[in-house]
Amino acid sequence: MRLRSVMPLLLALIPGAAVAQAGNPSGERAFQRCYSCHSIKKEEKGLSGPNLDRLGQRPLAGDKTFAYSRAFKDFAAHNRRWTAELLDRFLTDPQAVVPGNQMGFFGLRKAEEREAIIVYLMADN
Repeated sequence: MRLRSVMPLLLALIPGAAVAQAGNPSGERAFQRCYSCHSIKKEEKGLSGPNLDRLGQRPLAGDKTFAYSRAFKDFAAHNRRWTAELLDRFLTDPQAVVPGNQMGFFGLRKAEEREAIIVYLMADN
C-alpha cells in the first residue's frame, strides 16, 4: 500500500489523540538510525543535528538552538512546516529535496520504514 494513500488516515488519528512516540514501536525502532544525530526529547540538545521534538507543530528549521545550513534556511523560507508528504520525499532523497544540505544521510528506500518514522515524528507528544 502506498504511503500517500495511508498517511492521511494515520495522521488524522494523531493530532487530537496525543499519541506518544512510545506507542509506535516500529517508528521508535526505525528512528534509531536518526538518533545518532537527532533527538525527539525537548530537553536533549548538543547533537550534530537539530532536535526534532514536535516537528509537525513548529516552523520548518525551527530549533532555535541549532545552526542550520544555508540550504535548509532557503528551504524553510519556501516551506512553512513539515508535512507528511514533504517529509516522505525528504526521507526518500534528502539531496533532491534540499540540495546542498549537510546531512550525512542518503535516504531510506523502504516506504514502510519512512512511514513509521513519519508517524513517530508527527505524533503530538
